[in-house]
Amino acid sequence: MKTPQNALEAYWDLPADPEAVGKARGLVREALAAWDMSSVEENVTMVVSELVSNAILHGKAPITLALYQYRRVVRGEVTDHSAVWPNPVPAGPEEEHGRGLVNADRWGVVPASEGKPADGKTVWFVCAEWRSR
Repeated sequence: MKTPQNALEAYWDLPADPEAVGKARGLVREALAAWDMSSVEENVTMVVSELVSNAILHGKAPITLALYQYRRVVRGEVTDHSAVWPNPVPAGPEEEHGRGLVNADRWGVVPASEGKPADGKTVWFVCAEWRSR
């Protein structure tokens, strides 16, 4: 995926440990605050929580979280070394997982590339800030 030339970016390597989910949420909040994008914090942190959790549970370490901000849009990516792609299923009212990606404006999966593991994948999402004029 092509990143605009003047986009702001932040990325972190995360351990394959359940505590990394909370750490990822904190890192996302800090980056969004620095970028004056706190208006999308709730959606972005929920999607990141879901994707990092999935990478820990179903993927293969190491795990990388990246955020890019351009204009009033945030794109996030979670990369892991597993070739198994996600299979989204609808979450029931009592389910603990499965709600993250419904908060993204767009999302998808691509094979890892550009120095990332050949057997891995990157799950990406976009959350845009919508302001009334």
